[in-house]
Amino acid sequence: MYNQFIFRPLYNGLVGIMNIIPGIDLGVAVIIFTCVIRFILFPLSKSALITQVKMKNVEPEANRIKAQYANNKQEQALKIMELYKEKKIKPSDVLKEGFIAKEPTDAEITNIYNTYKSQFGGKSLPEVKNQIAGLMKNQQEQEHNQKVYKEIISKYPVEFKIKEAEAVRVSVEKKNNPSIGKPSAKVTIIEFSDFECPYCKRSQDVNRRLREKYKDDVEWVFRDYPLPFHENAMYAHIAANCTIPQGKYWQAFDILFANSGDLSPANVDFLVTKAGVDKAKFQECMKNKDKIQAEIQTDIDDGQKVGVNGTPAFFINGIFVSGALPFENFDEIIQKELNK
Repeated sequence: MYNQFIFRPLYNGLVGIMNIIPGIDLGVAVIIFTCVIRFILFPLSKSALITQVKMKNVEPEANRIKAQYANNKQEQALKIMELYKEKKIKPSDVLKEGFIAKEPTDAEITNIYNTYKSQFGGKSLPEVKNQIAGLMKNQQEQEHNQKVYKEIISKYPVEFKIKEAEAVRVSVEKKNNPSIGKPSAKVTIIEFSDFECPYCKRSQDVNRRLREKYKDDVEWVFRDYPLPFHENAMYAHIAANCTIPQGKYWQAFDILFANSGDLSPANVDFLVTKAGVDKAKFQECMKNKDKIQAEIQTDIDDGQKVGVNGTPAFFINGIFVSGALPFENFDEIIQKELNK
């Protein structure tokens, strides 16, 4: 998802913290500000925000942060400041270093418009084209800044003592959909995705890395969510489901995503044969398209009930993760689930 946000100069932010809490030690101020930057770079998800709203008896923010961070090791926080001297760059440019925005293509802009059309208040694509391009560049900057930030805290570790809010979980059924991994795995990831969605295709590299890393510790379930404005998506999903009886679903899955930009019905029929299916049996299954489409619609309906309104969407033990996010975002949640 594309969130619009602004990074204020680090120096001004640090000064602001010291003005809010008069007499605060510089080291503690740096620790507090590092915490603030952390939450700017990793904004709360919708589910986490709902959890925060539900929390009761929350202390005033300044006092809460001051109390929780007063005992942190000041020398750890001060090491972060060494980065400025080491790289000889202004504090306000630390996170931006090396960032060059890539101009989004017309196809990428159009896809975002179609996916989130309802959120543009009835405006046409030409009216919001520049706005979408700006949001996409902000997304690029967010990903770059996350990477730089993680490099900083890896080199100059700071202990965060703030207690994270308990994640909101929703119940999402597997409903006998195709899966990889043991059903008894400690972590279950349910993916709602679309073979014709470019962001779903992009997410598959991350998904494969996660499955390779965690193997039997994670069960990965795929549920169909072809978007209505992707004219060939429904046919591709029906075809993929017709490879299940022959045990060739995941082979077809990989081939369809690899050819996400060319999923005309004729090409889909050709692609699934490359997955090794028996052509005659496949064609016989495709005669029951209406029945299979009804099953796919059940996936779509179930997804909408739990908040899915775009693809890709994931539920990690019921924790909602929306969009083709970096590997690290998923990895962090999975690690926490496995360590419980």
